[in-house]
Amino acid sequence: MKVCLFGSYVKDSFGIPSGNGGTLLKKMLELQDVEVIECHEPIESALSFIPAYLKLLLIHRKLNYDIMIIPWRGIITLPLAKLIHKKPIIYFPAFSIYDTLVNDRKKIKPQSVKAKFVHFVDKLACKWADKVILESTEEINYFIQEFNLQKDKFSRLPLPADESIFYPQPEKETQNEFIVLFFGSFIPLHGIETIIEAAILLKKFKDISFIICGDGQTRPNIEKIIEKNNLENVHLLGIVSKEDLINYIKKSDVCLGIFGSTIKAQKVLTNKVSQILASKKPLITMESPTAKESNLNSGENCILVPPASPEKLSEAILCLKNDTNYHKQIALSGYQTYKEYLSMNVVGKKLIVIIKDILPNSD
Repeated sequence: MKVCLFGSYVKDSFGIPSGNGGTLLKKMLELQDVEVIECHEPIESALSFIPAYLKLLLIHRKLNYDIMIIPWRGIITLPLAKLIHKKPIIYFPAFSIYDTLVNDRKKIKPQSVKAKFVHFVDKLACKWADKVILESTEEINYFIQEFNLQKDKFSRLPLPADESIFYPQPEKETQNEFIVLFFGSFIPLHGIETIIEAAILLKKFKDISFIICGDGQTRPNIEKIIEKNNLENVHLLGIVSKEDLINYIKKSDVCLGIFGSTIKAQKVLTNKVSQILASKKPLITMESPTAKESNLNSGENCILVPPASPEKLSEAILCLKNDTNYHKQIALSGYQTYKEYLSMNVVGKKLIVIIKDILPNSD
């Protein structure tokens, strides 16, 4: 079997491959002995649009393959993919652009011309693809209802971690400081305000520190909250390198997932959850249908807390801090859950089943 990864897709984010990006999809497929060829050209501005289309067209003319995959953010070149061949297309949108910009980040007004255009593009991309892959049943149901699409158009596939980067970390030797780590984007989905409010509740514990890596939309508001409350236990590091991030994971005692109160937060698990579990670090994230669907059970392999609940988050942090055995159990069980349900090999095998369902005669 030969697979072509096509378009302007994102390979990784700041050097870290994501579960629906080009680099990790290629690794997963190659792990299943699939030959992968890339026809890739990034589009970074409006001026690069036409040159990128021409380059992709020229490269594609020389290729022979069985099925095409459009990884995350390849939507811009999906129209070209549909025009230049008749082979099956699998599309990894990661999420709805309309839902993200209109409902979650509220950057576009719902009834505006922009919103209607984005809605049209989201729907058309899904219609053009033979199969659309999303990480949760909740997200699939949203696409079906919002864009009036058929259920058999979709398949669910969890997000693995790149195991060459995220792998079991040894237990910390010293316990002078209890480090709580968050890494990700400053967006409503991640609910970083909840993390900061938990830090306020834990101010009196001088040995607890919060390290937050990332940047984005809600950072100015986060900085105001930190300054207003004179929080010395919170350290905003901005965007860090892959090497620095792994080092912070090694030094951390607890890693945090997402805590947003938006509807979108109920529909996704995010890459960071798999990355934390693969690193064998205790995970605290929000309870949601997607968390349960991903075999996360609070008190067994993670701690799940209600969305936007700094009180419950602070309680969970203290619980792990004060009980060493419980801390070790959560970390170990989380890693075992990752290996059983979310690993590159497990998810890769599921992807092969999806591909073979489209290509029933493939080897």
